[in-house]
Amino acid sequence: MELFFHDVGLKGATRDFPKTVFSQVPISLVGQSVPNNEQYKAALLEELQSKFPSGRFNCWGVPSGANSVIKTLKVGDAMLLIKTTGGAGEIPALGIVKVFQKHQMHELSIALWGEAKFPYIFFFDTELISLTWQVFKSHVGYDSKFRPSGNVYRVRSDRLEQVNGVEGYLSSLILKSDKYQEQESSRTSKYKEEYAEGSRTSAERSFFSRNPNLVKSAKALYGYTCQVCGFNYQKKYGELGFGYIECHHLNPLSERSECEWDEEIKTSIKDVRVLCANCHRMIHRKRPALTVEELKAIISS
Repeated sequence: MELFFHDVGLKGATRDFPKTVFSQVPISLVGQSVPNNEQYKAALLEELQSKFPSGRFNCWGVPSGANSVIKTLKVGDAMLLIKTTGGAGEIPALGIVKVFQKHQMHELSIALWGEAKFPYIFFFDTELISLTWQVFKSHVGYDSKFRPSGNVYRVRSDRLEQVNGVEGYLSSLILKSDKYQEQESSRTSKYKEEYAEGSRTSAERSFFSRNPNLVKSAKALYGYTCQVCGFNYQKKYGELGFGYIECHHLNPLSERSECEWDEEIKTSIKDVRVLCANCHRMIHRKRPALTVEELKAIISS
């Protein structure tokens, strides 16, 4: 197993991460986009269906210019996706490669990102992590002034010896992210009763903190625009608002009986909506909470 990273850059990450890194893509899109006369199409579809039984995947593509590095990538390797190296820099995502056939797929690049310039495409399930460029450089011993300038790099194995090798290092990144979510869940869940009638229930925050895949799926399906008022954080705040929206239970957890809390809470994508913070708070100002339709009617009246 080897570790790679791609310095995507703020503009490209802001534009393209939501499409395929933070959102899942149906396998059917591959079938529609790869020409039938391509010899590898059938093998690619078969492998995707085998590795992604849900029928959906995350993926990323790199330019043809990265040929010399990307062709050393193989199934089981890891790719860190760098949003920006400016300031502390943000590295929000990690992918362990599940499928990678070393062919250039220009048509699929167009279908995924709107242009043909990212033809080397690899497939994975995104792991959301909390890592910065400055911290990563210190971990692997890069010079503080090093800038990858939009390229793809492979990290030499000897640089990872001090962080327990590739597997050990990646496990620590994932565990740190999971530990943060658990701590946030524990911190908020103990206030469930105290804030049961509050403007935004801690019970709901705790639930979504424990279920990041549900939040990711909701954002993938509904997007980042409030389903009540139409507010979009990125349009208003630029980079600061990128990827931000809140999830709301149509059947608020704070209004469920104690016996329901003693059982496993099962929620599907159809049971949630995405809301801006203002609308989320307003919905919870009344008990029972307002419905999405009721709040829409108040806004439009």
